[in-house]
Amino acid sequence: MRVVPLAILLTSCQAESIVELPNLGKVEGWLSTWNGQRVHRFAGIPYAQPPVGENRFEEPKPVEPWEGVWKPSTTYKCMQFNGQPTEGQDYVTGEENCLYLTIYTAYLNVSFDVVVYIHGGAFTSGYGSFYQPDYFIDKDIVFVNLNYRLGPLGFLSTEDSIVPGNNGLKDQILALKFIKKYIRYFGGNPDSITILGDGASVNFHYLSPQSRGLFHRGWSMSGTMLVPWALMEQPLARTKKLATLVGCVTDEKMIKCLKSRPARQIALAVSHFQAWWYLPFAQFGPVIDSWATQPVLPTHPYQLIKSKQVYDVPWIASFTKSEGLYRINEIYSDPLLSDLDERWNRYIPPILYYNYTVDPNLQDEVSQKIRKHYLREKKLSKKTFRELVAMFSDRIFINDIVKTAKLMSQSLKSPTYALKFEYRSMNSWFEHETESGRNFGAAHDDDVPYIFNMGPFDTSRSHRDRAMVKIYVDLLASYSHTSIPKVKRIHWPQVPKNDTDDLTFLKIVSPTDVTVETSIQGSASFWDSLPIKENEKLP
Repeated sequence: MRVVPLAILLTSCQAESIVELPNLGKVEGWLSTWNGQRVHRFAGIPYAQPPVGENRFEEPKPVEPWEGVWKPSTTYKCMQFNGQPTEGQDYVTGEENCLYLTIYTAYLNVSFDVVVYIHGGAFTSGYGSFYQPDYFIDKDIVFVNLNYRLGPLGFLSTEDSIVPGNNGLKDQILALKFIKKYIRYFGGNPDSITILGDGASVNFHYLSPQSRGLFHRGWSMSGTMLVPWALMEQPLARTKKLATLVGCVTDEKMIKCLKSRPARQIALAVSHFQAWWYLPFAQFGPVIDSWATQPVLPTHPYQLIKSKQVYDVPWIASFTKSEGLYRINEIYSDPLLSDLDERWNRYIPPILYYNYTVDPNLQDEVSQKIRKHYLREKKLSKKTFRELVAMFSDRIFINDIVKTAKLMSQSLKSPTYALKFEYRSMNSWFEHETESGRNFGAAHDDDVPYIFNMGPFDTSRSHRDRAMVKIYVDLLASYSHTSIPKVKRIHWPQVPKNDTDDLTFLKIVSPTDVTVETSIQGSASFWDSLPIKENEKLP
């Protein structure tokens, strides 16, 4: 997820709104008007105690009752490393005290369906308030966005009960518990909660025993727990490396020392985990925490799905045509492409996430097989950039999203749906960041601006973009209200439960080109032929 200046269609602030939460306290919001729609906005509501001081690296603790009225605050953002700051930005943004959520509702005395957005960013970046609901707030939906701890502050692990790991995921679980308990006081129905998000978080909640009963349907955009960056290998080794970088010992005093270090220093140390440029983009993330007293991910996600240990509610898995443009759009320059071309065997294993899962003696051979499959005998350059996009798309996203969709369909009694987004307008992350004028297809996150009003993307200027907003808003509203996603009058079939190579999915090419297709997506057969020890190849 990228962070850019936010444009909110807020036309006026008219009055205060006060909501009393039993046994907790009162919160103040603002009644405003967005495009003629009255909206109550309750910003910065704490759902946990601040994760600072002795609470750093600890499981989140429920927020304690407060006196008086909790006033609306500035939007919060969890501390994170910002690898490519724009002019005037810092390499570290956000604050450690960040466990807050924001609620938007048109009315307080109703019981509308609830949509909770869990932001993406590979567990490394992002923040909730970036996503604004003004496209769908008039669709009888109460909307919630939230923050959770990121990077080492949220996902550091010592592979034991001292710091089991997954605190960022535990933050999400605590936030969902808060929402289920209190959303009725904001006009929301606690028995109809949809979780939506880009990245792997939504799929995680289907697998965690701690998330059962906290939501009723989900939509994973561009990520699942089987993609290669969603699960961290060797978490203790990463923790010890971090400790050394910030001047801490790696013995039993390590965590005490890390708690004493400035949060900014810890966040900044993430840069030393990136092998080349700003890749790999995920350095700390979820772990299998079987050593925890109450694990949130007790065994490998693949094994959980195959053994049908999944929360049985409807699920949508969606992906874009050119997912791999995420982050590699930043290397769209001849010097960087030449550098990657010359040092291919060195850089490709870590940035494609197989440096820990392929035998070191085989990594050069695997890297060359990958190169030959996508580039043939060509050199890497702007002329072959499309092949590089295909490689990143297949490996980092599409292969394992498709695999998860098939496996989840076989494991769930509830319906599973798949969606491929191919629409490419000028509102594309790649064009926004490169101004190249070249069309490599719909990039990772190119679908998100048709649900939320986001930063530089003005979807009101183009009638095609406005039509795409309507498609996505209608899809979200119908799914949130009925658990059945509807797009125009098209019959959207579920992912079949039989084990086949192809996938049945809804394909959105443009507002006037929406079809159902059954075909092979990605290059799973090639990648499955490589000796990468993950998912079904686990010992």
